Amino acid sequence: MKVLIRETLRTVGVNIYGADGQLHTKDFFEKYFSDTDGAYPTLPEEQEEFETEAEWTIITEADFKHLAENLAHIQNAIDGVQEKIENGDSKAEYTFNSDCFFI
Repeated sequence: MKVLIRETLRTVGVNIYGADGQLHTKDFFEKYFSDTDGAYPTLPEEQEEFETEAEWTIITEADFKHLAENLAHIQNAIDGVQEKIENGDSKAEYTFNSDCFFI
């Protein structure tokens, strides 16, 4: 998925795959950024003004760098969950950045 970094007007690609092997970047962004002011779905006016196909906008370069630094950890966590599911686990508790998730 394409993401606009508003501060620098740079468009980058971000891909997050779910346990099913399919792209779930948009779903992740909707959940991860649902209660923050750091990112939002790119407005049509922004797409036109900045000539971008970005679906999401992250406001600052610092916010994007924070996300980029954690993407590998996030993807590894998703892959780890998939491995546990493949080994027969159907319900488990996982912790990431001190937040607990039940899957």
